[in-house]
Amino acid sequence: MAFRTRLGVAAAALMAALALSACGGENAPAEREGISADPSAEAASVNGQTIYVSDVEMEARMKGLIRDNERLEPESAEFNEILDQLIEIKLLAMEALSRGLEEEPEAQHRLQTARDNILGNILLEHIADDKVDEAAIRKMYEAQVQLLVLGDEAHVRHILAPTKEAVDKIVTELKAGADFTVLAAKRSTDQATRMDGGDLGYISADDATPEFAKVIRETPSGGISRPFEDQMGWHVVKIDEVRKEAPPSIEELRGPIVQFLRRTQLEEILKQLRSEAEISKKTSPRNSRLDAPEAKPAPAKPAPAAPAQVTPAPEALAPTTPAPAATTPPVQTAPVTTAPAQATPAPAQPKPAAPKPAVTPPASAPATAPATPPAQPTTTPATLQ
Repeated sequence: MAFRTRLGVAAAALMAALALSACGGENAPAEREGISADPSAEAASVNGQTIYVSDVEMEARMKGLIRDNERLEPESAEFNEILDQLIEIKLLAMEALSRGLEEEPEAQHRLQTARDNILGNILLEHIADDKVDEAAIRKMYEAQVQLLVLGDEAHVRHILAPTKEAVDKIVTELKAGADFTVLAAKRSTDQATRMDGGDLGYISADDATPEFAKVIRETPSGGISRPFEDQMGWHVVKIDEVRKEAPPSIEELRGPIVQFLRRTQLEEILKQLRSEAEISKKTSPRNSRLDAPEAKPAPAKPAPAAPAQVTPAPEALAPTTPAPAATTPPVQTAPVTTAPAQATPAPAQPKPAAPKPAVTPPASAPATAPATPPAQPTTTPATLQ
């Protein structure tokens, strides 16, 4: 209990010190002079113990101030604020050692836990740095493409008009033989697409607003739609062509695939380590993910036969959606339309006088993701030196 009391006092002192640091604690200017941006460079020294630039940046990442691939400028206020905090943590740790607090049993246990977490994180970093076999990536990618159910997508052009009367006049001109792209440039109020002949690019009906989806489904390739209204105004649409959706490229799925393969590798490492280790649990929690014993089949009456279900392969990124019947309208499927580079996925932000049509463009990132394996053990990085 005495140790817990002293620990609470130390924690309060640490919070007070960090608060003073955030308010611009007083430190000698010489501590910051000539700090290099090199992560291995010395940022400060406390009684002979070095704090490196990489220590400051690691703390900044843990606080969410910078991303993994970002650097923290040594002359920035954030860098110096975190450096002050690390200096004060060093001072408090040294004081704890001078008082012999590390000899307390609970302190020993917590230090060992922090060390285990740090070593576990270092192993995870090494696994993440290992290059994933390109052949394994391609094999999984090809398996996912086979599982995707791809629908149709249409190359859509539109003309936006402010009123029903205005769009009716446009339809009359189109029926008289006017060129759609020329008329879009002259009459459309969509400033983002009018000079491109109203080009909206390739759009799947499943990814469009309800009004556009209905028109895309009912208008044949090369046809011009009936006028229709949505919250942006009145539209008339031309379908240049209809084609099958293109599957996501291997580069679009590379990130999720690599992440899944690394998680799988970690699971295999953990499985092997557990099989080789002597582990004795003093408690038996329910639903243990890693230690649930195999259920032994008990004699029972035969159950009625259930309809067979197809289980995706382990490497599947996402379950597939059964193809719709021929007489029913298309339904939304798992894959995401990948728009060609030359097409305009959606009109850019229009000027206030001419709002853009509410077309939901195909997403730029794949919706497919590898099947999530059992969660890996959570490890919390520690800043103890």
